[in-house]
Amino acid sequence: MGQQESDSLPEGLEFVNVTALSDLKSLWSKIAKVEARAQDGSTRLFFLKTASGDSAKAMFEGEFEGMVAIHEASSTGFAPKPIAWGEFRDLPGRYFFLEEFVEMADDGTLPDPEDLASKLAQMHKSSASPTGKFGFHVTTCNGTTPQKVEWEESWAAFFARGLQLIDAITPMFEKVVPHLLGRLQQGPNPIKHSLIHGDLWCGNTAVNKKNGATVTFDPAAFYGHNEYDLGNWRPVRNRFGKAYIDAYLRHYSPAEPKEEFDNRNLLYSMYDLLFLDSALCILFPGEEQSVQVKKAMIEDMNYLSDKYNDTSKSS
Repeated sequence: MGQQESDSLPEGLEFVNVTALSDLKSLWSKIAKVEARAQDGSTRLFFLKTASGDSAKAMFEGEFEGMVAIHEASSTGFAPKPIAWGEFRDLPGRYFFLEEFVEMADDGTLPDPEDLASKLAQMHKSSASPTGKFGFHVTTCNGTTPQKVEWEESWAAFFARGLQLIDAITPMFEKVVPHLLGRLQQGPNPIKHSLIHGDLWCGNTAVNKKNGATVTFDPAAFYGHNEYDLGNWRPVRNRFGKAYIDAYLRHYSPAEPKEEFDNRNLLYSMYDLLFLDSALCILFPGEEQSVQVKKAMIEDMNYLSDKYNDTSKSS
């Protein structure tokens, strides 16, 4: 950790040590714990991520800005406080992201559904897009994949643009997205522009070891429809499911038409499936998991496309 990164610590802190966290896994970056000393002799800990290349620059800028927004819009403790991001002065092309260190349970414990749901709903309700549009002010990334988050008036158009970035089939854009999402901005109760985590699954949440509270991190943030964050909870592999969705809906009722909530949830899960399929094909070509993800994705797409191919059949 060089002088620039020491300068990035909060005022009054002196860098002491950095330790690699080999027990934590990341596909995209190296991670470490930074120890700093305050003027009164007390110790402060920070979480450090580093990676190289243009993708790292976009990834860490987006993560920092997303965490700033989430930290400011959330109840205390829901997200670690971001500290800084930038390029190492003595290592051109290598970037870092620094945030508060939270000691998390390492036994695989999932967050309590009620705690996660209530905090997420509070964030969705209390936040608002600074432009009155859907999108974000900097590019954010899902993993290392940049998202299309330029400001957009239409939620349906914004969502469709995100799917097109990865892959999709024509009927999804001709029938499904317009029918399920186009009407959300119509009528007496149009959806609001909520701050979205964007990649909210069990791998990006944890339990604070000190108090048992839910902690979230690694966002792919933007302002969108609040129900989007629940799309990641549908796939079984993500270990969240009906209990979490039901808990959330007790704090934030489905948008109108309510009877189409489940199909919207299935549609929102498409982005996760499309991204995961792309990632698995790159990381594990030919692996059975890649085949199963693609099969599930195609089945879900066909279901929605068939259902809304003739809008007179939809309810």
